Amino acid sequence: MRTSLEELRMLVAVEQHGSLTGAAQALGVSQQAVSQRMRALERRWGLALFARSARGTGLTDHGALIAGWAAAVLAQADGLESSVAALRADATAHVRIAASLTVAEHLLPGWLVAYGRDPDAAQVELTAINSAVVEERVRAGLDDLGFVETPDPPDGLAALVVARDEVVVVVAPGHPWARRTSVSAAEVARTPLLSREPGSGTRLTLESALAAMLGPGSVAAPAAELSTTAAIRATVLAGGGVAALSERAVRDDVAAGRLVRVRVDGPALVRPLAAVWDPRRRLAPAAARILEIAAAG
Repeated sequence: MRTSLEELRMLVAVEQHGSLTGAAQALGVSQQAVSQRMRALERRWGLALFARSARGTGLTDHGALIAGWAAAVLAQADGLESSVAALRADATAHVRIAASLTVAEHLLPGWLVAYGRDPDAAQVELTAINSAVVEERVRAGLDDLGFVETPDPPDGLAALVVARDEVVVVVAPGHPWARRTSVSAAEVARTPLLSREPGSGTRLTLESALAAMLGPGSVAAPAAELSTTAAIRATVLAGGGVAALSERAVRDDVAAGRLVRVRVDGPALVRPLAAVWDPRRRLAPAAARILEIAAAG
């Protein structure tokens, strides 16, 4: 017969309270029940655990030593119960995620479907915003996990690159650039583009690359600032100008001939897509699981 946690708790209670009676009172059981279980322990282990005298029953040296070991085992068992309870609570909690539009529209749906297969999946609250605001929300503790598309790692946050993306220049088939084999970086820089608002990772990737090649102040102000990738894409499809967008966002349109990808002289504008979180806070199990899925591709 194996020793139970209940018996170990009784032994530790005797050591803590100095008697069988004190242990029984602390545990809310009868003194007889404690006495019977402790005698059973002595027989099972073949050791004298208790020294009985006119003043009561205390532990022998062996008993005190084993009580110390038992206390360590009980601490581990209680820790296990607490951890399981935390996981169970997490299953009914919300996990809050903020993501840049490229990640929110093209990658997160697949990750969340995979996460939703977990039997204890938490409810996900997703906010799709630009990368700068993602970073602000994660720093402020408003979201458990964020995903950004900026070329440089954010200050003060832990980051893990989970994918890579390319920013490409696109036009409608009727645009003059559609018939060009390539355009120069300088030509792109001086052309007012359809663009997202400041804080967009796509805009920052393009402007940072052009500024690095041509110098500060070389990039023209946008022709228009639109709040979503979908709005920019629709405007370009209607012949409304030139835009730099995620290759993922225009892949189908380019393949179908609805948009034309324009080759820009110079290196490809490849940027990391990274998960970010506040290292000062413990990453919730649900957020850690979504991060694991994202990192696995």
